[in-house]
Amino acid sequence: MSHIPVSVVVAAGGSPDDFHACLESLRPSLGMRDEVVCVLPAGRPELRAELRGQSWLRVLDDGPGDPGERWAMGLEATRHPIVVLLDGDVVLSAHWLDPVLEAFGDPAVVAAGPRCQHSYGPQQADLPDAALTSAAAFKAFARDWRQEHRDEFTDVDRLGPVCVAVRRDALAIAGGPTADLPYEGLAAQGRLVVAHAALVAHVGSPLCGLRSWESRDSRDDDTAPLLTASLIVKDEEDVLARSLDAVRDLVDEIVVYDTGSSDGTVEIARRHGARVVEGFWSDHFGDARNRCLEHCRGRWVLWVDADEVFTGDAAAVRDALRRTEGSACFATIDNREGHEGGAGSSTIYYPRMFRRARGRIYGRLHEQVVDRVTGRALGGSLLPELVLDHSGYTRLRALAKNKAQRNLRLARLAAEDVSGLTAVGNLARSQLGSGHIEECIETARRGLAEATEHTHHVLFLKILADAYLAVGRLAEAGETIEELRGIANTPFTVAEHEVKLRFAEGDYERALELIGELPESGANDLLYGVGKGRFAGIHVDALTRLDRHREAARELRSALRAGQVPIPVARMAQVLGAAGGSLAEVAELLPREGLRGLLFTVAEAPPEAADELLEALWRRYPGEPGILALAARVGRQVPLIRAMEWSARLRRHGFPARCTLLTLSADGRRTPRERTLAAAIALEMFHDEAALPLLHEALAAVPDAGSAAVLDEMRILAPQVSANIELADA
Repeated sequence: MSHIPVSVVVAAGGSPDDFHACLESLRPSLGMRDEVVCVLPAGRPELRAELRGQSWLRVLDDGPGDPGERWAMGLEATRHPIVVLLDGDVVLSAHWLDPVLEAFGDPAVVAAGPRCQHSYGPQQADLPDAALTSAAAFKAFARDWRQEHRDEFTDVDRLGPVCVAVRRDALAIAGGPTADLPYEGLAAQGRLVVAHAALVAHVGSPLCGLRSWESRDSRDDDTAPLLTASLIVKDEEDVLARSLDAVRDLVDEIVVYDTGSSDGTVEIARRHGARVVEGFWSDHFGDARNRCLEHCRGRWVLWVDADEVFTGDAAAVRDALRRTEGSACFATIDNREGHEGGAGSSTIYYPRMFRRARGRIYGRLHEQVVDRVTGRALGGSLLPELVLDHSGYTRLRALAKNKAQRNLRLARLAAEDVSGLTAVGNLARSQLGSGHIEECIETARRGLAEATEHTHHVLFLKILADAYLAVGRLAEAGETIEELRGIANTPFTVAEHEVKLRFAEGDYERALELIGELPESGANDLLYGVGKGRFAGIHVDALTRLDRHREAARELRSALRAGQVPIPVARMAQVLGAAGGSLAEVAELLPREGLRGLLFTVAEAPPEAADELLEALWRRYPGEPGILALAARVGRQVPLIRAMEWSARLRRHGFPARCTLLTLSADGRRTPRERTLAAAIALEMFHDEAALPLLHEALAAVPDAGSAAVLDEMRILAPQVSANIELADA
């Protein structure tokens, strides 16, 4: 197949052998009118030796610039409307260029690329080891690949940095070449396409030409801050301040990228010293985080969510960063999770801190830190002092952010963006979390059928087990758990599902035995933390079902002392009451650091139980803003006398707008009598004129038969207001 003339810009890199292999594979794929320039980086004389006698290309000497500057130099030296930007340690297959350029037959296409081993983004292709044993093996594999994927093109949201063809004029409009290439600007002008029939192999070695700029942000560069906290936010005014306060002593700068808040999020971020970038949301977490990353200056970046609070040792983390040679550090993330209305917990270990020059964020949903060139997950070691407390999975928080449906929508989009089992796994998890169980089972089965890696087998079996448990298909859950047992590397991977299965079967004794066999902490095959603490709620419930009430209360008290809230508030009242205790114990037993998680749980409790616990918490932590904020919400649901007490406290501490009497009087779910008396008391006690229209509205709703009784109560609770009403009626 002949193709339109093209300019090829090669960024020389890799070892001499890698570079030689690149040139040897490139030349046969060119047409007569194609032109090639090779940009040679400074300080690589061994690569210049490989260019001797290569009269078919032009050599340009480069300075110490980044890849974007190198591409720009090559563009200035070429002339064809379509330019291929090619890393110098890529091995090309026969005829790879033809399908890539074929895509440009559609004028709407502005950029296209081949499938590529070790490339960031949807171009990425995983090649079997057998295909990489020799040049001949790769050519044979690529020939079969080309036949299998002939005429297969996919629209994508971005391409990678290793090998891409682009329209010169579109690249200029997008702002010119950059280290990562301006794909958002290109996508605004037309289609980005992967030509699946084209296949290239990228070595991706440390000498790769796309890595040259990493030295600017090396460990020894003292001109840049050590550490930046990077956050993307939208309508996070309820949690952001605490998150920013927690990282203040850890980081040198905070960058907050706002995706369109309509509340006080931006103002809170600025008050806490953050540099705020007012951006936009494109249904893509990875893109938003990378846009934030562009404004970070630190040699290291800590990716934090607004509903996460750093609880580790700031000095120890900073000292470790100064000494480490790695590219990333794993954080311990303690997730507070909904447990039938309560807040259980789980732990995961995740690379949240990384060298800015080496990493970027990939994925529309459940994003991860990857090598900015190869797209492979950044490796590193666990930094025990780096601990984040995450409340985003509590049921109340998830409902407030509509996370389940949002994640399902993004997971579906992500599955369309890229092929691969990671996207399929994210889709299955999102279907499970949003209650689309049958869809989840179908997706997980498909993923299991396609899985070749151990982690994917484990992931899909675990999702299947949870899905079957969610709909009570216990026999199938048991079969799946046994299959998982056969491949798991650690018993923790299986035990967490078996505990839930035995509990669902009513075998409470066996569930307790399995919990007892768990360690205090450990990790399963997917690096999720597993231990006794995660099953504290089931432990308490199983003991209760066996009428072992004193043991259940003892287990609950132990969990509370450890900072856990394993069951809902109403259940805690029952468990403690059955053993002669009360909810007041919760306020005394739970350490202060557990207060935040408890308040999320209280918000979902029945009003009477919530009020009882809030009162106990108020006695222990008088003036605590979090308690007042929750009391303002709960207070409109409690008896009138309790609403009066919370109103007085809120006003005394500077929150008159949250007065529970006012909110109660405006709540159509309360009786006209209650609403009338609440407004009258607010007017009588606090002289708040905002209560006046609420009083008139509520009075009008009181039935004639009940008006005399309401007025009698008002004479006692709000005598001056009742006198004024009677005077007006006289």
